[in-house]
Amino acid sequence: MSKYNPDDVVFENEVRRIARELWPSAQYEGAAIIDGQERDGVFETEECIHLLEATTSRRKDKAEKDINKMVALAKNLQKESQWKAVKCWFVTREEPTADQRSVANKHRGLVSAISFTQLQSKLIDVGTYLTLRDKYPFGSVRDPETGDINPTVEYIPLDLIETKTSEIWSTNQICGSLLEKGRFIILGDYGAGKSMTLRKLYQELRKQYFRNKTHLFPVFINLRDHYGQTNESEILERHARLIGFPNPSHIVRAWRAGYVILLIDGIDEIATTGIQGLWKKLQDTRYRAMQGVRELVRNHPKSVGITLAGRAHFFDSEKERIRALGLSNNFHQLSLNEFSDDQIRIYLEKSGFAGNIPSWLPTRPLLIGYLASRNVLGELVSSVDTRNKECLLSNPQDGWNYLLDRVSDREAEIEAGIDGETVRKILERLATLARTSQDGLGPLTPEQIVEAFKQVCGYSPDEKGMVLLQRLPGLGIDRSDEETRKFVDVAFADCCRAGDVFVYLSYPYDFNFALFENAECGLGELGLGIVCVKLNQQEIAPAKANAAIDYGQNHGAPPILISDACRAIMSNGWDLSVNVIVSGVFLSDFVLDEEMPDVSRLLFNDCYFSKIYISYELSKDKLPSFKSCYFGEIEGRRSIRDLPKDIFDDNCVFDSFVGSEKTTQAIIESDLPLGVKVLLTILKKLYQQAGSGRKEKALVSGLDHHARRLVSDVIKILQSESLAIPYKRGNLFLWLPNRNYVSRVARIISAPNECGDIVVEKCKDIA
Repeated sequence: MSKYNPDDVVFENEVRRIARELWPSAQYEGAAIIDGQERDGVFETEECIHLLEATTSRRKDKAEKDINKMVALAKNLQKESQWKAVKCWFVTREEPTADQRSVANKHRGLVSAISFTQLQSKLIDVGTYLTLRDKYPFGSVRDPETGDINPTVEYIPLDLIETKTSEIWSTNQICGSLLEKGRFIILGDYGAGKSMTLRKLYQELRKQYFRNKTHLFPVFINLRDHYGQTNESEILERHARLIGFPNPSHIVRAWRAGYVILLIDGIDEIATTGIQGLWKKLQDTRYRAMQGVRELVRNHPKSVGITLAGRAHFFDSEKERIRALGLSNNFHQLSLNEFSDDQIRIYLEKSGFAGNIPSWLPTRPLLIGYLASRNVLGELVSSVDTRNKECLLSNPQDGWNYLLDRVSDREAEIEAGIDGETVRKILERLATLARTSQDGLGPLTPEQIVEAFKQVCGYSPDEKGMVLLQRLPGLGIDRSDEETRKFVDVAFADCCRAGDVFVYLSYPYDFNFALFENAECGLGELGLGIVCVKLNQQEIAPAKANAAIDYGQNHGAPPILISDACRAIMSNGWDLSVNVIVSGVFLSDFVLDEEMPDVSRLLFNDCYFSKIYISYELSKDKLPSFKSCYFGEIEGRRSIRDLPKDIFDDNCVFDSFVGSEKTTQAIIESDLPLGVKVLLTILKKLYQQAGSGRKEKALVSGLDHHARRLVSDVIKILQSESLAIPYKRGNLFLWLPNRNYVSRVARIISAPNECGDIVVEKCKDIA
C-alpha cells in the first residue's frame, strides 16, 4: 500500500474538481475502486469515459505505474462500451518531466500527460485572462501626471484598520487570507487609495499564480462598468468581453468551480436615481442597484476569498451596507487610512518632493500624487511668506483659499491672456455644475467645460483657451473614451463649490439661480469655511447675507443654494434673522452644538441627513426645526426620547443612534489614569466625530468636574505635539485635527496602554 501523503490527496481533489466542471454530466462521479485497484477519477459522459490519475511525484516509475494501470482499464472498457470513446489523463502538479512524457507517448492517442495548469486551461485559459486584464483600467487608478492607467509611482502600503478590533492588516496578510477563503470589505473616502490597494492585491495574487504557489487566480471587476446588471453571470461575462477575453462563459465556469478570487471595486459607483425630494426611496433604490453584487457575494464559493471596496459613507449605516451587499458575519471590515507621516514622506521622496506639507491638507494618495506631480506642493510651501506661513500651513480654510489661488495663478502664468482669478472662477463654476452628481465630483462633459468658460469670460474659448480647458488644475480624466473630466478630490471640489455661493450672498439680485437647478451635493465643512473666509475678507455684514437669503427664497432660488447659504452664516457665527424653509435637500453632516448662533427661524422639510451631531449642552431656543426628515445616524443622543423637545416632528425618521456621550462615559469609567481618559475623549471628538473642528467648550461635554479641570492641560500637550491645531474663523475659535496623524491617533485610541506614544505618557502625569 502506498504511503499516505496529504499533498497528494489535496491535489487529487483539485483535479477531480476541475474534471466535474469540464464534464458536468458526470459531476457526481469521482474516485472509484475497479478490479480491486483505486482509480483517482472515472468520469463517464454520453460520448466518452475519462480516466484520471493525478500525482505530485516527478518520478518515471510513478508514471509507469499509473499509466499502465489506466491503459489496462481503458482496454477493458473499450470492449464493454464499444460506442463510447475512452480517454486517459495523467495529471502532474508541475510540468511533466521528459521521462514521464516518454511513458505516455507509448500510448499516443489514448493517454495525455499534462500539468495541472494545462488541465485548468481547458476550464479557462488563466494566462490569457491575466494578460488581457493587465491592459484594462483598474478602477480609478491613473498616473497623476499623464493619466495613464499604469501609474509610474510605486505603491506605498497604507494602514488597513479592522473596524471591530482595530487590528492593522497589510496587503500581504490580506492576500494570504484571500487564498484561505478570507472575505473583506475595504472602505475609504474618494482618493484614499481603494483602487490602488485592490490593484496591489491583484498583482500579488497574480504573482502567486504564475509562481505555481496556488491554483487560484484574481478577477478584478470595475462595478462602474456594470450598471443595470442584476445577475452574477451577466457581470462576469460582460467583464470578460470588456477586456477582450475570447471565452466569457469560461470565467463563469472557473468562478463556479472555485478558482476565482473576486476583487470588486466601486460599490459606490453603480448609479442610482436622483435624490432630491426622494429620500424615502433612496435606500430601496440602492438595494435594487446592488442586486448584482449581492448575487456575486451570495453565490461566491465558500472555499475562496472575495474583497469588495467602496466609499465609507455611500450607505447611511453599517446595517444598510450589510443588507444591501448581502455581507455575512465572516466579512472583515477594513478602513483605509490616509497616508501617515512616514508613508507620505516616503511617497513624496519617490515623487521628488522634499518638505513638510500643511497639516490641513488631506493625505489621500490621489490628491497628494496630483499636487506633487505638478509641483504645487513645493510652490505652496516655498512661496508662503514668513508672516503668514504659520497661519496658512495650519488653518484649513485660509490654506485651501491660498492653494486655489496659487494653482489658478500658476495655470494663468502658463497661458497668457487669462488671469488667475478667471481660472479660479472657471473651476468654481465647474464645481457648481458637478453638483448634479451625488458626490459632487462629476463627470463633466467637454460641452459643460466649454460652457463654464463662456459663462465666466463672456466669450467662447479660442485655441489658447481650449488648451487651458484641457489641463485645468484639480480635474482628472474620468472616461477617456467620452473625454469627460472629474474633480480629483472631494476637498478640492468642495472648496471650489464655495465660489458661487459667496457670489450669491454678495450679489443676489442678478444671480443666475438656474445654475443650481439640478444640484444635489451640498457644501461640506471646507466649502462653508471658504465662504466664511470670503465673507470676512469682503466685510459682508450679517444683515446683507440675511437679505440675500430672504431675496433668494422669495425669487425661486433652489433649496440646495438656500441651504448652503444658511449653513454658511451659521458657520460664521451669525444669527439667521429671516424665516427660511429648506425642502428636499441631502446633507451629509450637520452639527448642532452649544455655541451655535440662533437659527430658530430655519425649518428643514422633507430633507435627508446622513449624520447629525446634537450636543447635550445647547439651548433649544436656538435650534432649527425639522419636519418629515430622515436621519441616518444621530450622534450625541441615545434615543428618540433623548432628543430636544418640539424640534423634530412625529414624521421624522431616525435610523440609528450613536451615543457619543455613552462612549465618553465608558472611557471615564475605565481604569486608565484620568489624564489619559481626558486625552481619549478629546481625540475621539476631534478625529472621529462629525465636523472638521471643535470649540473648546464642546471638548469638555460629557466630562465630570474632575476631568474638566484637566482639559486645558491636555489640549496644551496635544498642541505641542501638533495633534490639535488652534484656528479662528469669524467669531468662532476652534480646535482642528491634524490630518497627518490620523493613523497615530487611531493607535492611541485603540491601545492607549500598549501604543507607547509620548502623548499618552505626558497625560499620565497630569494630576
